[in-house]
Amino acid sequence: MPPSSLHALLRRRASERPDSIALVGDGFSLTYRELDDASDGLAVNLREEGVNAGDLVPALLPRGVELVTAVLAILKVGAAYALLDPEWPRARLDQVLEELKAPLLIGPDHLAGSFGLPVRSPAATRPGHATRPEPVETPDSAPCCVFFTSGTTGRPKGVLVPHRAVTRLFRPGTFARFDQNTVIALAAPTPWDAFALELWSALANGGTSVLINEPYLSAGELRRVVAGHGVNTVWLTASLFNMIVDEDPAAFRGLHHVMTGGERLSGLHVRRFLEHHPDVALLNGYGPVESTVFATTHRITARDCEPPGDIPIGSPVPGTEVYVLDGTDECETGRPGEICVGGDGLAIEYLNDADLTRRRFPETTVRGRAKRLYRTGDRGWWDADRFLHYGGRLDRQVKIRGHRIEPAEVESQIERHLDVRRCVVLPRTDSAGRADSLAAFCVPVTEGDQLTHWHDRLSRVLVPYHLPRTVVSVAAFPLTANGKLDERALLALAGERGADRAETGQDGALDGVTDDLTRQVAAAFAAVLGRSSAPLDVSLPALGGTSLDVGRVCARLSAELGRPVPISRMLENPTVSGLVEWLRRSARPGPPAASPPPGAGVPLTSMQIGFLTRQLLDPDDRSAYCLNVWRLSGSIDLARLAEALGTVQQNHEALRARYVYARTALAHVLNVPAPEIIVLPEAGDEATALTSLRAELNGPLDLDAGQVWRAAFVPLPGASGGGMFGYVVHHIAYDGWSEHVLAEDLAAAYNAADCGDPPTAGSSLAEAWAIRSDQRALCDLERHQAQLVSELSHTPDLVYPPVPAGDDAAGPARAQALIGHDAVNRLDTVARAAGVTRFCALMACYGQALAELTGQRDFAVGVPVARRADGRLARSVGCHVDMVCVRLRGELTRGLSAAFEVGQAVERALATQEFGFGEVVRLLNPPRTKRTAVFQNILAYQDNAVPRLDLNGLRTTHLRGTYPGLPAEIQTDVWPSCDGLLVCTNYLPAAVAADFATALAARFAELIDERE
Repeated sequence: MPPSSLHALLRRRASERPDSIALVGDGFSLTYRELDDASDGLAVNLREEGVNAGDLVPALLPRGVELVTAVLAILKVGAAYALLDPEWPRARLDQVLEELKAPLLIGPDHLAGSFGLPVRSPAATRPGHATRPEPVETPDSAPCCVFFTSGTTGRPKGVLVPHRAVTRLFRPGTFARFDQNTVIALAAPTPWDAFALELWSALANGGTSVLINEPYLSAGELRRVVAGHGVNTVWLTASLFNMIVDEDPAAFRGLHHVMTGGERLSGLHVRRFLEHHPDVALLNGYGPVESTVFATTHRITARDCEPPGDIPIGSPVPGTEVYVLDGTDECETGRPGEICVGGDGLAIEYLNDADLTRRRFPETTVRGRAKRLYRTGDRGWWDADRFLHYGGRLDRQVKIRGHRIEPAEVESQIERHLDVRRCVVLPRTDSAGRADSLAAFCVPVTEGDQLTHWHDRLSRVLVPYHLPRTVVSVAAFPLTANGKLDERALLALAGERGADRAETGQDGALDGVTDDLTRQVAAAFAAVLGRSSAPLDVSLPALGGTSLDVGRVCARLSAELGRPVPISRMLENPTVSGLVEWLRRSARPGPPAASPPPGAGVPLTSMQIGFLTRQLLDPDDRSAYCLNVWRLSGSIDLARLAEALGTVQQNHEALRARYVYARTALAHVLNVPAPEIIVLPEAGDEATALTSLRAELNGPLDLDAGQVWRAAFVPLPGASGGGMFGYVVHHIAYDGWSEHVLAEDLAAAYNAADCGDPPTAGSSLAEAWAIRSDQRALCDLERHQAQLVSELSHTPDLVYPPVPAGDDAAGPARAQALIGHDAVNRLDTVARAAGVTRFCALMACYGQALAELTGQRDFAVGVPVARRADGRLARSVGCHVDMVCVRLRGELTRGLSAAFEVGQAVERALATQEFGFGEVVRLLNPPRTKRTAVFQNILAYQDNAVPRLDLNGLRTTHLRGTYPGLPAEIQTDVWPSCDGLLVCTNYLPAAVAADFATALAARFAELIDERE
């Protein structure tokens, strides 16, 4: 028999597949053994601190490794977990903690003393704890977790769920394939029951859960995790599903299962998805939280999208009974009634509310037998094929973008926090009739008060999905002839009075505006927000727009304008006028660029010219050597791996081109053989193998002959056939993005003999050149040239303290520091408040650290930028990167307090990136020395996808060591990791003292961690 509890299932998977990957994300991976051990350690700590079986333990942590570890640890001591959102207002957190009556809170250290109960940080526990917690007998009926949802009294209500409610979803014959091959994105908000679906569908079945760092799974993020981590299963709310279908339907490529629901599905979007991906299983899921995730599911077909019907919500999942009742009578086929759910998925109770539990989970006689059912309040009916259909709510409860909302709770909160006598909250619908926002109508205490500052007050106390898009002041509520509230008349009032106006916006903003592009962008804002108009200079968030709305505006404009409108650009320019300005700046002035004639060679970028020049001037220079090393455990077929190298080289022209100076710097594509795998003598241990491998790969590459990469293998002792495998690629044909592309293509080529398709070819060098030319044509080069001269002329060199005698060792060295999760959260809070990205906030702290340690207040920092905005370059190995220079001077070196100003400096630098760094040097013509011109220091935020070399039959581990060489005297990398952010200050010991590099890494981290 399978284990009865979730943690016992995890324990079984850890014993069966200890070295399989359980959790993975950018910059980290955890095996089942490591996850099991880490949670054991925390469980022991929890037991020592008095957590007992049956306790309800809250975790106030962001989505991440620490949260998953906490969940397992809580379960292992027989307790139940409740996941709270760090973004919830303090008042809601206090209410939830009061309901839980918890012995302690699991959260970051800075919460100590904040809520009147002990705080245990999971960061204090590391994998490898010496003991396991004492086993606790946990039947499948025992509490597992608590989900909090809206309550009609203004307080959240806790839904207590047993283990079997979750495990039933993974029984044989369930609605989707969940097994050791499942790789699912962990992207749902942590308090949702969908988070339990995403987490346990992997961990209970030996699969892999991929942690998503972004707030939600956008089209771009979906593409990235499918390509970078092999995600094959996702859950998306209907709104998010629609957005990706609108924005980038090809983003679903590579998936096996797409689960959606939470709201009524759009037949138009479903039909379009099925046209693009007929072989992907698309599932519509239905289920209130009281029945844990899904009560019914349906595999959608094209036939389901045919009018006049709607898409079914399907058939019951295993261990679940579903009835359609009129009172206590079952409804026959086609007759609507209330959907009632029974079986193993039902919640145990509402916390601290026995009366509500009795009313919502009554004993009901069905087919002659008394059954405990949950009365959902949803209207539904069975069709002739016994598929269930959803017909809306019987009460006032609504679902908006996946969030179930009790308008009464929102009304209660508004009456508490605004000066109003009474409030009525109504859902507003989009053109398809789906609820997409709330409108609040209030009778003010003071007659005539227009409640101008409602947004400021409510945004501090309401969760985002409870915040109305509109608040309308009314003298009295209109009534129908029967004396009931006239909801239709209220909603009409919203339009008549211009109630869609944000407190900072104005109706009539387009009066007198004749520009078509401005009107088109404003219309897109208004359509997505459900408004009659949109002001020109008020940001989308200030108008009540959500992060999903940003994506919808981009998708709508992309389709209408026939050109991409990236989400990142929309976030940088969130107003109508700002986005119009960017669209104009990037408008194409002429026809697409023509590719170079065959045989003529492809011109190199200024970055590639720099690499080539450096190689010719100093053949011993290794600053452009990009090294990748893997530890292989298992029996490797070297002949097959060599064939895979040949396939990859054939697919990527950059790897089989010669790079030469003729009259200009050119790349000529050749048909040279792929590098042979150099097999070195067996090494006695991993350290010796790594040294031997690095020495071999450090040998010279011949760019003129088309030898741009080399591969080698060092066997390790034992019968497994494992060893160290690595390759080095010259930067002229490679970049950070290429790391994961080359590794994945190499694995696909190796595995193709067993199963799957071989990798496809990347863009040609000529096509990449044409793309760069087209992008360059979108820019105002004359203005950017003037800006570069103004910004960077006469930038002083950074002067480091002298290197002590005897410390100038050859080759790069590294100093490291860790920025913990608490500090990262504070960093992100500052960045959000300043309206800048995390990188800009990092740059502000880095600039302050450099200023303090050097005593300089004027210098430049180099920043590598990827030049892959065009999707055709996403799967290409090549050098599609450049450097921009960010000048920090005066007030810009005062740290996080200057985050906004530093953000502007970064934005100015990024705006000029079409000027390659080599062009910038020629333009500025600074005095030439052996040092890098303009900047002598690099800050790189390394958020590219992690390279994965998943070879069939082997366990592979990517090893990232010191660089063979550096392009500047200091290169500081910031790597996202499971523990926060890892700072790696790489330096040249001949130019930078070890003490200085160590102090720089440490001070950089300290400045982020400092509390005001």
